[in-house]
Amino acid sequence: MTVRYVVLKIHLYLGLLAAIFLVILGLTGSIMAFEGDIDHWLHRGRWYVTAGPRALPEGGLIDKVERQVAPARVGTVQLSPQRNRAQIMQLTDHSAITVNPYDGSILSRITGPTRTQRMLGSIHQIHLRLATDGRSAIAPAGKIIISYAGLILCLLVPTGLVLWWRTKRASIQWSESWFRRSFDLHRAIGIYAGLFLWIAAVTGILIGFDFGEKAIYSLTHSARPSFGRPPQAAPVPGATPIGVDQAMEIAHQTMPSASIENLSMPLNAKAAFNIVMRAPEETSGSAHSSVTVDPYTGKVLQVHDFLTDSQGYRWIRFNRSIHTGDIWGLPGHVLVSLSSLLLVAMVGTGFVIWWKKLAV
Repeated sequence: MTVRYVVLKIHLYLGLLAAIFLVILGLTGSIMAFEGDIDHWLHRGRWYVTAGPRALPEGGLIDKVERQVAPARVGTVQLSPQRNRAQIMQLTDHSAITVNPYDGSILSRITGPTRTQRMLGSIHQIHLRLATDGRSAIAPAGKIIISYAGLILCLLVPTGLVLWWRTKRASIQWSESWFRRSFDLHRAIGIYAGLFLWIAAVTGILIGFDFGEKAIYSLTHSARPSFGRPPQAAPVPGATPIGVDQAMEIAHQTMPSASIENLSMPLNAKAAFNIVMRAPEETSGSAHSSVTVDPYTGKVLQVHDFLTDSQGYRWIRFNRSIHTGDIWGLPGHVLVSLSSLLLVAMVGTGFVIWWKKLAV
């Protein structure tokens, strides 16, 4: 019994054990790579605008919107870094609208997630927990199964490399039998996509298993940052509140290198402006810095700085951005989606090889 024979058996049985779950990970992962874009692509009229020379001041834009949706008020605003993208505003009547930032026209108004968003949410949960709803009774067990499937993929890649090393062939003989083509495809995909699949597996394990975050915080000697409710403002009788544009300017001065991603409006006497900022070094899907501004005095009440709050949390978000492809933007999403589909092809060709040899 040679070492290669042992490695072959390990590779085979691990692959058979995790096959169906790796297919699920691959199919859902290929869609999730674009989950932030699919709704935009399918419903362009809701999301895209013709960019003008200059957007309206945020305060004027909110006033114009509130006149159209009265008696509802604007609660939060999500800005877009793309000049041809609409803003999203959450209203106090629990509806959400998309707004042209250049003329204040309302492009869409919905209450609750759309059918596309619900579908993408279900795919996301299947990828994480094998359940369409994260609150499902099977979700905890599904999360463990998916995490172990990622761990098995971590082992399949190096064992596959060991098996490939003897011949070092990565070409495909298209004129040969379907079995030989499957065999060649399995080896070629494995050697060209193996590194990307292994990175996806490792980063996925750190996300899926609870020990991943704990280990990162321990290694960086840092603690999880606190994201509690922002502090309240102290009402000043007779004072004229500052405008949203002034609050945004204060946030820019507080974190000069960061850009504003979204902001919460003060809807009662004790509420403050809470402005979420994105530091240039943050590559994950959502920003995690914020500046809270007193609406009466303009004083900065609280600052959460992604770059200084917690080194461990920065590494956790960096790991997630690698797993999702956010770190490289659209090219990264394409790479993640393609790698996920190649994982499905690897499982399919591996099954053909096993079935053929079993028949023999």
